[in-house]
Amino acid sequence: MEKLAHGDYAWGREGNGFSEEWVLKSLSRRAVYVVEEDGVLVGTFSLDLDDEVYWGLQEPVAGYVHGLSVKKGFHGRGLGSFVLDWCADQVSILNRRFVRLGCDARNIRLCHYYESLGFVRVGLKPMTEHGDYVDSLYEKSVNRIRERPSARLLITTPKRRVLLFRFVHESGALTGQAYWATPGGGVEHGETFAQAAMRELREETGIREAQLAPPVGQREVLMQLPDGEHVLAVEQYFVVTTGAESISRDGWTAQEMEVMTAHKWWSRDELSATTETIYPEGLVEMLDGAGVFGLERRV
Repeated sequence: MEKLAHGDYAWGREGNGFSEEWVLKSLSRRAVYVVEEDGVLVGTFSLDLDDEVYWGLQEPVAGYVHGLSVKKGFHGRGLGSFVLDWCADQVSILNRRFVRLGCDARNIRLCHYYESLGFVRVGLKPMTEHGDYVDSLYEKSVNRIRERPSARLLITTPKRRVLLFRFVHESGALTGQAYWATPGGGVEHGETFAQAAMRELREETGIREAQLAPPVGQREVLMQLPDGEHVLAVEQYFVVTTGAESISRDGWTAQEMEVMTAHKWWSRDELSATTETIYPEGLVEMLDGAGVFGLERRV
């Protein structure tokens, strides 16, 4: 089979990958489904409600697909997509939010196939008991990805430095991630982007006297929230000019207090030289385009 040609032994090593021992073990562990076309068995897969081996202990928010395969000669008919759509329907009926699956990270073609169906790689799982095998973990929302409008703030002072917050996630779906990002947040119901920008400015910095310019940039990016939901962030960026480099944390929520561990006013040279992760990507270019760095601006 093609997976074996890639050195991917997730389906077994004997014969075509489906030894009798493998099949019996699968049947004893989980429900195994078959796909028929005009009375011919053309595919098989399993759908589980947990998967601690690959995903660890998780909240009951997903269904886990294993052993998805299509019989030789029946590829290119959309059977894999059909199976995954069916799994998504079953997961949705159970009020769960995601379909999850994995494949050999070295099997680039299969990884691209899942990504073409809307799956997002959310992690890698080394399986040391199988040598150098690393499982690429994929996830897809069973519902249409929600758009999340967001106002982001490029807060600057006469010193021509820009405020960034450091985010460190020690729990939830983003555990282990650490980065610097601009202040800002989601647009609430009934707000404009500009109104959300001013509210976020007050809540996250305590700054009440500032000049808000029209948006200088916009981007759309697929991102994951701390609760695990993937959203399409639709972001507008506003330059905010204030007189002093001081902020207040009095308006922070408990979650913000937990993950926003530091703040810093960055110069252009510092942003250009740092090796730390900064969001959004291309921040220096955006600030240059907005004239934030004044005489420091470089072409």
